[in-house]
Amino acid sequence: MKELNVITKGKETRKDKTVLLFSGGMDSVMFDLLLNPDILLYIPTGSNYETIETDKIKQLAEDGVIDKNKLIILDDNLNLSMFERDDLIVPNRNAYLVLMASHFGETVYLGSVYGDRSFDKDKTFYTLMENLLNHIWQEQHWTEERVFTVTSPYKDTTKTELIKEYISAGGDVQNILNSYSCYRGEPQACGICNPCVRKAVSLICNDITIPDDYYEQDPLSAEWINEVLPLMYKEQYRGREDNEFLLAIKKHNNE
Repeated sequence: MKELNVITKGKETRKDKTVLLFSGGMDSVMFDLLLNPDILLYIPTGSNYETIETDKIKQLAEDGVIDKNKLIILDDNLNLSMFERDDLIVPNRNAYLVLMASHFGETVYLGSVYGDRSFDKDKTFYTLMENLLNHIWQEQHWTEERVFTVTSPYKDTTKTELIKEYISAGGDVQNILNSYSCYRGEPQACGICNPCVRKAVSLICNDITIPDDYYEQDPLSAEWINEVLPLMYKEQYRGREDNEFLLAIKKHNNE
């Protein structure tokens, strides 16, 4: 992992670096290959799944899936656990992460894709955070001017489409299988939380075989899916991604 050298004694200067907010999940592994950022920044926030997530990221670096020389882990710097809701959503989380990422580079990538519904992952949020950073980091007595870009280049791309692009770019399917996307925080993914199901859907739609012991429970048997099916038929749950859910269900049932 990279040695930290962030704060200067004189004026702050441009870093001229691109920073990917890295989680160790499937999307961020693919973003790393497709965007080739200078820095992979993981910021533990005290979440329910932080320990296993951190271990998985370190394993990805050890196995050479990601470049350990690009990886920065900010241990014990940001604890948002007191704000974590029962559904594991942390309001304002990405705002905190972007602000911290700004200390490392002027281009900040978030691993957001089509179908992500939280407003701190939408294009308006990127613009507002970009404007905020460009206001804070104007040239003044303690810093040179730093001009920021906050973005997610694949915001209009679904997870299924992202896998296709990743494979076309030479990505190894095993690397995305080795990624970790689960809210439960146990070594074996639960198969019923939202990240587990969305990951499974995108794998199934790309005809990627999921090992039998990959999930504790069959993701497409999650009870909450039946609750939102009426919305999916109208593309009112996650928009275009709903069609991929329905396709995955058909493939799963051999229809």
